[in-house]
Amino acid sequence: MTKYNKYLFLFVSALCILGWEACTQDRQPCLTPKIASLNIKSVRITSRIDTTPIDTALPAAFFVAMTAKGDKGVIYPPQSAFTISLSSVTDSCQWAVTADTAAGNKYDTLTFYYKRQLQFISNACGFAYFYDLSKVNTTHNFIDSLRVTNTSVTNNVNTNHLQVFIHPNFP
Repeated sequence: MTKYNKYLFLFVSALCILGWEACTQDRQPCLTPKIASLNIKSVRITSRIDTTPIDTALPAAFFVAMTAKGDKGVIYPPQSAFTISLSSVTDSCQWAVTADTAAGNKYDTLTFYYKRQLQFISNACGFAYFYDLSKVNTTHNFIDSLRVTNTSVTNNVNTNHLQVFIHPNFP
């Protein structure tokens, strides 16, 4: 083997080792939430005169996503903050909700209208849908009214989007 071939062999070997190390590096984990969540706060006002909203824990809230593939629900323990998701395949979705599973068929329907936006999060996380709320409709069995507090639904879990005002006479 000539001196030139030795150097060429060492150089190619070094490139192969460096190339192997570069190919076997672990990808950075995705530490950012990929799903945009709509955060709901249940509140009530004590009277029409004192309109200061007070956090109101619902006894056993039951949220049901109403989809073409069927209904899927989740029961929450007593609390006043809830998180739901919006559909990434349509520009609206419906959720049925009851304040207490023991309340029988006293459901309200929340209908959300929004625009979907595909957002790049990072190389590790890829893409996710974010939403811009345009309107929310509801029935009024135990829900008195609604207030949209933030129309931008992203993967920021600390943002409240909707206040649901419970009827003052609801137990």
